[in-house]
Amino acid sequence: MFVFLLLFAFLNQASSFTPAPFPFPQITTGFSFPSFTLASCSDGNLTCTGSVTSRNGYLSLTPEPQQGNPTLPLNQVGRVLYKYPLLAWPAMIYSKFTFRILTSPYSIESADGLTFIIAPDKSPSPSDSYGSYLGIMDPTKDGHADGQLAVEFDTYKNTNDLDANHIAIVTKSVLHPIEVRSLNYTGIDLKSGRDIKVLIVLDGRTKSIRVHVGYASDPIGETFLEVPIDIPNTLPSFIYVGFTASTGLLTERHQILNWNLASFPIKK
Repeated sequence: MFVFLLLFAFLNQASSFTPAPFPFPQITTGFSFPSFTLASCSDGNLTCTGSVTSRNGYLSLTPEPQQGNPTLPLNQVGRVLYKYPLLAWPAMIYSKFTFRILTSPYSIESADGLTFIIAPDKSPSPSDSYGSYLGIMDPTKDGHADGQLAVEFDTYKNTNDLDANHIAIVTKSVLHPIEVRSLNYTGIDLKSGRDIKVLIVLDGRTKSIRVHVGYASDPIGETFLEVPIDIPNTLPSFIYVGFTASTGLLTERHQILNWNLASFPIKK
């Protein structure tokens, strides 16, 4: 716990981080985005693809209303990744971020949600991964997609979904996540419009992924979800981390407000 507190004390103080000169592939050990600016997608630290735009204060993963035109385009998908790779194993990765989901005042329903994604490369989300696929994978590869891991914050109940307010852990299949749990009993509503903070730990010691979640105004609390992960057989040695989001025939806005991450190798 002491090491963890020191780690995030460092991240909360640092506004930027320049990776040390490791031999290729470069290993990032930590970074911090206390907020985002208009230049965040063009200053060289982030790779923004699809519908992602950088704003004063946040990243918008899916489109924002334009002045004089409140209608949002449908079937949108966006992905933002940190530019430099991380060591996936054997390692500990702590990712802490705050997001906000805003629904449309012109519709009683909205969709589809966002993810924290661990990807094998810096490729954009597939163009047809809108809607229920949340920018994670090509639907034709569902069930046998390799090399990635995603934590879904899902806001719409599709046919195979538990409900419209849940967190799921996805590896090979969006239709069949390896674990899913509803937020309804916690009092947390993903579509509340409130700032929601998350801590995700990819733990190379226990070979698991842990998710903590809470409103930004409250203590983050105990582990909400913990799932065993065979990390060496799920992810490549080096990975890229970031966020995806999508809309389908219904829209909503997905905003990332801040993001801190720390990673360090551990002994096997």
